[in-house]
Amino acid sequence: MKQTSRPWTFLFAYLLCICLSVSCSDTDETIVYSTPLRTIITGMDYGDGVLVVGHKSPDCDAVLSAMTYASLLQRMGINAEARVAGKVICEPRYVLHEAGIEAPAILDDAAGLNIIMTDHSEFAQAANGMSSARILHIIDHHGTGSVTTPQPLFYYALPVGSTCTIIASMYEELGENPTATEARLMLSGILSDTDNLTTTTTTATDRRLYEWLLRQSDITDVETYYAAMRKARTSFDGMTDEDILFSDYKEYEIEGYKVGIGNVFASDELGVEELCQRMRQIMPAVRVQQGLDMLFMMLGDRQANVTHIPFCGDGAREAAEAGFGASATLFSPPSGESEGAGCIVTTYISSRKAEFLPAITEGIRQTNI
Repeated sequence: MKQTSRPWTFLFAYLLCICLSVSCSDTDETIVYSTPLRTIITGMDYGDGVLVVGHKSPDCDAVLSAMTYASLLQRMGINAEARVAGKVICEPRYVLHEAGIEAPAILDDAAGLNIIMTDHSEFAQAANGMSSARILHIIDHHGTGSVTTPQPLFYYALPVGSTCTIIASMYEELGENPTATEARLMLSGILSDTDNLTTTTTTATDRRLYEWLLRQSDITDVETYYAAMRKARTSFDGMTDEDILFSDYKEYEIEGYKVGIGNVFASDELGVEELCQRMRQIMPAVRVQQGLDMLFMMLGDRQANVTHIPFCGDGAREAAEAGFGASATLFSPPSGESEGAGCIVTTYISSRKAEFLPAITEGIRQTNI
């Protein structure tokens, strides 16, 4: 008996074929699904290769997002290598040591190179020569910065607590399961930037991908691991006061002013009051050295639920008073400290980008009217 044709069967198969583009290599049976994201990334011209780098004074998120994004690009056949924009110390050094990985090489000059920036979009925070680099991607979770490019740019930004969250979402979207080491590194970036999911910047996306990465990582006791990370973050052994100031430091252009903001946590060995006193002694010289109009430090003591904010520079006092207002107590400079210097103490601030930067920006705007 002659079989009746079923056109809908062939139509379904046809639609399935054009919706999913599948390729298999001769030596690997792994199925790779073509997505718009993969098509865009692989369709760009990377020349002889591209370097992936985070910001100066590299913290966990800057270092680990660069490393894991370079690894993701390598999976797609792109010649990508991770770099750092400064010496790796404290917390990221601990994370890499525990993972058994060497820190990427330092990028001294980005001029003329193919570059991907992670965890920043400000030239003031970037490796030297970045304004003369060929910037191809920016992967970031901050506000838009000063970076502009003459050529089309792949800009991938999400309002989440960590750039490593964005990288993890890209692994997921591309159908790429991270190795245990890749998962460990991305999870560590999320742990660091969200203070173990406790900062005001933490989102549901951070929490979901945190759980996804934890299952795929080789970390068996995440609370103990994070406690060790925090201890490493506040371990200042062998560091000068200037090393401490620059251990987590960023610069911004705010209302025409060049502003530096450091972020350091008190430790059992170095309490917040002693830390504040030591920072205040060197901040005026650092401000001049960096060519800043204003310099602020966030010195957090989570246990005491306070943040000390020493400052220096013309207008810094007025900006701090206007920005933090009644929520803070102002302390005048001790005898001999430079004009315009001082310190404000306020309730604990967990995020530079979401709490401190908006407040000080508003303070500068109010005093600049």
